[in-house]
Amino acid sequence: MFEAAKFIAAVYSFFLIVRTVKHCENKYIAFVVIALWLRFFLAAYHSITYVPLVAGLSITALFSVLIASVGIFFIPKQIFLLKRLLPFYAFFAAIIISGLYNLEIKDLINVSIKWIYFLCICVAFFVSVRLSSINSSCKLAMKAFVLPITLQVLSVLLGERKVTDNEGTEFSYIGGYFHESGFSMIIVGFIILLSMLPARTYRFQSVMFLAGVICIYLTNYRTAILAVLPVIAIYFYGLMEQKVEKRYRLPIILLFITLGISTMSALFSMQQERFGDILVFANNWQELIKAPFYYTELEKDIFSARVFIWSEYLYGFSVSDVWQQWLGHGPESWNGVFDKYAHNTYVSYLYEYGYLGFGTFIILNVYLLITAWKIKNRALSQKLFYSYVGFLIMNFATMPLWALEGMIVYAILMSVTFANPSLERNESSLSNKPVNPRLNQKLQSEVRTIK
Repeated sequence: MFEAAKFIAAVYSFFLIVRTVKHCENKYIAFVVIALWLRFFLAAYHSITYVPLVAGLSITALFSVLIASVGIFFIPKQIFLLKRLLPFYAFFAAIIISGLYNLEIKDLINVSIKWIYFLCICVAFFVSVRLSSINSSCKLAMKAFVLPITLQVLSVLLGERKVTDNEGTEFSYIGGYFHESGFSMIIVGFIILLSMLPARTYRFQSVMFLAGVICIYLTNYRTAILAVLPVIAIYFYGLMEQKVEKRYRLPIILLFITLGISTMSALFSMQQERFGDILVFANNWQELIKAPFYYTELEKDIFSARVFIWSEYLYGFSVSDVWQQWLGHGPESWNGVFDKYAHNTYVSYLYEYGYLGFGTFIILNVYLLITAWKIKNRALSQKLFYSYVGFLIMNFATMPLWALEGMIVYAILMSVTFANPSLERNESSLSNKPVNPRLNQKLQSEVRTIK
């Protein structure tokens, strides 16, 4: 029953995307919409699309290569030379250096394809926002999310759920997708796109936002729930700030904080078994900083074994030679050494890319946070900044940048941050038509050759 409903939803979403692209004069956002929908569609049929097909590459991987290749030739070359992309290129260069030093050529190619895919989505969305508006760009991009959200609703209605623990008492509703981590990032992406739209862009925008929050809860992925908390808080704070007079804001803010703390306490109480480990880790982290062979069986279970996994990676890094500590062990080098991937982006990048890659990644994100905070549109600035905070928090307990779904979220945040859309133009432009179908003079003036 669910498979039949899934097929109907896929067909409907296909025609929706075709119609959207057909009537879209902005070819850059059309590229993003197609790329996102293809990823979400192929991931929905993972039992077929994740199986190695040609030269060890799956259908999903082949389409990722296709999208990355089209993006490279489709997007104007001078856009890739924007100076603001330098911190990203420094991080990407660290990945390449690590891969070449360790002769991890195959894994280097796979990881490079992912980051080129990311770059194409980022740059295309950037150009779309600058040439059209953040409103029309976000609204059109949200069309690609119709399929996964519809599939999740169908999974709830038809009882299609995934067991998420060994006892069979915890379930997640992820629309038939492979894993709740990847699916949760799809919903996080939807929530972030919706939050960046000005109030009243949609008639029931707050209801849609709450529905997205409920979708995250139904996904039942702890780290994603924690990641969206800053996004939820700043969204409702923005609504309050717009509707409440300045003299009444302080008591309303205090009430808002009280309600927020109460809601979080209730959530943690209802999910005490899932969130209790966070308090255990926070209270005992000093005792957990040790080599993995000193861990007791009880300590190995803390945070779903994440703390123990981190200790394995950190210990492996600490006993490496000086060059590998600086350049890392290479992309995807954990595979074949450890049983599981690190479940922590920072720990993984330190092991794989060394001090060089880890340092450039931190610099990149600090640069993004500062740039987001400096955006003149304060409402958008706060939304972007706290979305970054939530995303970076998520990277402490899982690895959203390991999958393309997480990279898509990261690309959208980075592209809007770099585009720095103006308040006046974007709030007044809600159509799907771009201001100018060509690269405008202002955008061209920002293009600089990287020296």
